[in-house]
Amino acid sequence: MPDPMATSSRLASAGIMPMGVAQTALFGFSWLLVMAIGLMPLVEAALLRSPSVTTPSLIAFFVAVGSGVLLRRRYSWVGLVMHIYGQIAVWLSLFVMSLAIALFATGHA
Repeated sequence: MPDPMATSSRLASAGIMPMGVAQTALFGFSWLLVMAIGLMPLVEAALLRSPSVTTPSLIAFFVAVGSGVLLRRRYSWVGLVMHIYGQIAVWLSLFVMSLAIALFATGHA
């Protein structure tokens, strides 16, 4: 088993800080928020409104980039880009699936 102190000092020498409780909460909340935004077409269909694309995409983009900026000390540049890309990819897949379900359920498919 690797020594946690050695791993921590290696990350610190690379300029990457380990996550604290606040950063872990921010990380989890940003992923939860992105996934909830991906399910917005289902909520809009339940409210008998036409599903919107613009608002959820802007919110998801700014949540992904904003959480990446706030967590920049935790990630290297590649990790930061992968965090943002991963959140946008997860949002997009959930959004497309929930939009297809909403359109099918309302009879527009």
